[in-house]
Parts: sequence; structure tokens; C-alpha cells
Amino acid sequence: MIYESCPASGDNKFICALQGFFRSVWYQALIVFLMVCANVFALELPVFYLYLLLGLLAVLFAEDTLPLVPIFCCAYMTISPENNPATKVGESAFYDPAFQAQFIAILAIAALAVAARLVHSLAFSPTREERRGTPALSFGFLALGLSYVLGGLFSASYSGRTALFGLVEIASLCALYYFFYYTVNFRHAEKDYLLRLFLLLGFGIMLETVRLYFLPGVVTETGVDRGQLTTGWGMYNNIGCIEAMCIPASFYYAATRKNGWRFTLLGCLTLAGVMLTQSRGSILFGGLVFLACFVLVILKSRGKERLFHLLVAGALILLAMVAFAVFFEEAMKLFSSMIRFDANGREEIWRSGLKQFAEHPLFGVGFYECEAFRWGELPSDAFLPPRYHNTLLQLMASGGLAALAAYIFHRFETVRLLLRRRTRENIFLAYIVLVLLLTSLLDCHFFNFGPGLLYSVILVFIERGADGKQADGSGIGEGKTAEGEL
Repeated sequence: MIYESCPASGDNKFICALQGFFRSVWYQALIVFLMVCANVFALELPVFYLYLLLGLLAVLFAEDTLPLVPIFCCAYMTISPENNPATKVGESAFYDPAFQAQFIAILAIAALAVAARLVHSLAFSPTREERRGTPALSFGFLALGLSYVLGGLFSASYSGRTALFGLVEIASLCALYYFFYYTVNFRHAEKDYLLRLFLLLGFGIMLETVRLYFLPGVVTETGVDRGQLTTGWGMYNNIGCIEAMCIPASFYYAATRKNGWRFTLLGCLTLAGVMLTQSRGSILFGGLVFLACFVLVILKSRGKERLFHLLVAGALILLAMVAFAVFFEEAMKLFSSMIRFDANGREEIWRSGLKQFAEHPLFGVGFYECEAFRWGELPSDAFLPPRYHNTLLQLMASGGLAALAAYIFHRFETVRLLLRRRTRENIFLAYIVLVLLLTSLLDCHFFNFGPGLLYSVILVFIERGADGKQADGSGIGEGKTAEGEL
């Protein structure tokens, strides 16, 4: 806010250095590092204070709110297994009155600071005239939000509770989209800013996943019990979805950097991280998007660059095959709880959803009539309801034809936006969204708040990020494009 009110303050050495740090890869790495520390060492509260401090510095002294992007993206993944409020009801630090008071105070201060920066940007930002128009996805979000709030209308289950949950759901999908649309000067943001963050985030989540294997009860005499691969912010499917969403970021750099084969290697390691989560849906769809990204890189590269990409992928595949053959018994133990050919109870949930849709086809039955298994030990009246583990069935059962039609319209708007702004950065951001949408066909990620926030941020970068200058690759590769640039 200080910079917007007084642009001359940008000449101040402290503010100049702070702004340079906020836009660097080191700041993004710091936010991801703090996320991992909070999760691995159960340091949520100290990390929340550090996030608040960095956020307040950004609100006061940064040119725009771009430094808040990593905090919003990473804060969801900070909660540790030791403080998991879903599985440790009564034992988690989140149930301690002192912790709750500090946590609420942090949230309140953060919310006030964010609101103040939004109002200030709308009123005083020198670039506010550029953002006077209606964001491209507004009508789709409006239709989807109305269908969520009206889900269950005319059924016995409709209540203020289901309307409130629908309101929170649509807020998770679009609140950050609008906030960053009006508060970030994308002309000064590097085009690869968000992809760089996802590259770092993938390795942060991988570290959190590796740590889970050292928790009691995960590794047993008969093998690994993937049901125990549970962190504080989600179980193995949730972790696998976020990790799989990070795969395209590596291939963006593989396609756009000289010696991009190094990033092909990182992409393969990220896929290995997805396999460690033992989430079958994430492995399946993450693997498909991995192949799509790799094929795109091969088609767009030339000469030695293409050869090196092929050699790296071939060598890793050969190494994996040899390792699997040599350590076959150990591998079978590692994945013993994952290797089974069933839908893990989803057939019954899906039949129930179809039945509820048939009974209330126009507006569905709302969000709280799902008969699915409730993960963790949350009480039956918890705000987060059990869900249908399939986006389309969730829409049909909870919001009926109204929600399904609104979602199709929203999907049409996002595809149209991508076609209009088909840059190389947006192509790989679209691949990230594709992973989320595909994995949500077998799970409820699209209706989880964390992935919703990431989705919201990705969409605003697709719409506005292409206006930024070409990235200089600070901290990532040499900053030079490869042959056959996308």
C-alpha cells in the first residue's frame, strides 16, 4: 500500500531490496520450505506467524499482492499428522484453547490486511484502469455459485447449512481469482512465476510424503499400509492429487530451457513422488498427463535437446525396470495395499448418487445427503460432508441438472479462455488443471478447499499472466530457451 500511495518510495533501498526478494525464486523456496517444516516438525503456529509477518510486509511494501500467491498456495499443506484435526479429535493442537486463540487472531489480522490491500488497490492503484472490465470467467462462476447455494432446493434436505456449504465451496474456487485479478500487476510478473512455484511445491510435497513412511503403523511386517499415509491436511489420495498437479511444471522448463533434459529428470522424480503416495487415481491420471507433457516436449524440441530428453527418460525407465526385477519382493510389499482391482467402495456411493439424482433431478438433494464413508473421526454433523468421489455425480446428486449445466458452462468459459490465450505458459497451466479434473473423476478433489484455492489461482494466471514480461529464469536454468521453443 505504501508503494501504491507513494511510488517514489520504490527508490528506498530497503523497499527496493524487499521487492526484489519477494519476486525471486528464493522467496518462493522459503515459503515452500516453511510449509515442509510446519508439516514435518509440527511447527504450524511458528510458521503461521512467519507467514503473517511476510504477508504484512508484502501488503505494506510490495508493488502488488503477488508475494501472497505462494502463501495462499502453501498454507493449506502445512498441517502435520501430529496435529491432524480430523484423526486426532481432542488431541490435536487445533483443539487447544491457547492455540485456537492465536490461530483465530492470525486469521483475523490476515483477513483485515488482505481486505485493506484490496480496497486500497481498487481505489489507488496506478494500474486500476486496466482491470475495470469484468473478468472473463465471471458468468460461469456466478452460475456455478447459484447452483451450489440452491442445491437441494425443493427437497426435504434443503437448509441454510447446505446453502452455506455451497457458498464456501464456490468461494474456494473463485475468491483468489478475483482478489489477484484486481491486486496483481501482471505486466511486472514473470510469465513462469506460478509454474516455478509448482515446481518447488512438488518437491516440498514429496518430502512430506517420504516423511510419512517413518510414522508408526505405516510400514508393517506384511508391507506398507497406505491407509496410514495420512498427513494433517489429507490422506494419500489428497497428497497424490497435489503432487500429480506439479508434474507439468517440470516439463514447462524442459521445453523452454537449454539443457532442458535436467527438468525432464525432475519431472520423472515428481512422478516417482506420485507413486510414493500410492494413490491409484493420481498415478493413473498423473501418468497420462506425464506422457502428454513428455510427448509435447519431444515434438517441440530439436537435435541434441530431443536426443537428451529421450536418453534421460529411457535410462530412467530401464533403471526402474531393473530395480523392480531385482527388488521384486520388496516392491510388492511396498505397494501391497495398493495392488487390488476394486473401486474401494465407490460403486455403492455412485449408485446412491444416481438414485438421489433420479429422485430430485432439477436441484438435487444438497451436500449433506451423501451416504459415503466419512474419512477420519469427524462427527456426523461436521461442516465438511462426505462426498461422491466423482465431480459429475457430485454435481448431479447435490445440485441436479442446474448444477451440471452451470458446471458445463463454466468449463466452456475456461476452455474458451485458454484458446484465446494459448501461450506456452498457459498450456502447461492447463495441464495442471487437467490433472485436477481427471483425478476428481475418481475422488472429490474439486470439492476440497485446498485444490479449489490452487484452481482459483491457476485460472487468474491463465487469464492475466500472459500480459507479463518474459521470465528471466532467475534461479531456474539459464534463462535461455531451447531449440524448437513452444
